[in-house]
Amino acid sequence: MQIVIMYNEDQKIVFLFSPELDNAFLQELYGDDLLQAEMVFESSVQQLRNEQQLAETRFHNGDMQGLKKVIHKMKPLLGYMGMNEIMEEFAVFEQTCAQSETAAEAEAGFYHIKIITLEAVKKAEKEIKRLKQHNIQYL
Repeated sequence: MQIVIMYNEDQKIVFLFSPELDNAFLQELYGDDLLQAEMVFESSVQQLRNEQQLAETRFHNGDMQGLKKVIHKMKPLLGYMGMNEIMEEFAVFEQTCAQSETAAEAEAGFYHIKIITLEAVKKAEKEIKRLKQHNIQYL
């Protein structure tokens, strides 16, 4: 009597990113390397927080070109986390900064950016928790 043991390496539990994120892009970007995704999300959240503080300073100092540069640096961080819609809103605000001579001209847009940055950070933190829960299974 011969016993055949079927072993399937592909029995890993598939991880799907949250629906509000660009799942196809994130799958293409990270593939099966969800530890990398976790690290990039964590790093991006930290950088978003730091850049948001810098944006606040630039805005309150009326440094519109400096603010534009900070917003430009924040955009790819959102992309690394599959937040394309928010990234597009940053691109629009970047143009507002380029066309505004005073902080007052960009004030409404700046407060909108602050709100969506906080939302992005919350979404990312939720995703980091999900990634950690998934990744711990394979350590």
